[in-house]
Amino acid sequence: MFGLDLHPAVVHFPVALAAVGALVELIYLVVHRQWVRWFGPLLLTLALAGSGVAYFSGNAVHDKAVDQGVPHSAIEKHQDSCLWALGTLGLATLLSWAVRMSGRGLWLSTIVAIAAAGLTIYTGYLGGELVYRYGAGRVKAAARAPTGHAVPRTTKRGAR
Repeated sequence: MFGLDLHPAVVHFPVALAAVGALVELIYLVVHRQWVRWFGPLLLTLALAGSGVAYFSGNAVHDKAVDQGVPHSAIEKHQDSCLWALGTLGLATLLSWAVRMSGRGLWLSTIVAIAAAGLTIYTGYLGGELVYRYGAGRVKAAARAPTGHAVPRTTKRGAR
């Protein structure tokens, strides 16, 4: 979008929000305090929205990764994992909102939220592999014009 690759900027939010949302779901399951009640659904909703943005921004840079020589199988694995995480996160969000009023099924909502957080973290791990193992998203540095200043010499270790 407008020449900017938003994917690296937005992918960290769903990972953090899903993990913290699942943790809050677990806390609410255990302590059942009123002030914690709505944090889980709210955090999971924000994680779901962020995951949607991350998915579409990732699709926008798909061709760039292919052009940089990233193996198609690694990209597909990351995309498939993202779809599973997105679907599970959507289910966790719906369940979290649905069980808040009655309190029944809170254990199921918590388990699905933990699974969604795990899948989201795994998707982030696969994305990190694309970057650090295969070089996806690398940017070539612009050539610098000589400044005329001498570059200081480095000395051997321990020499003064």
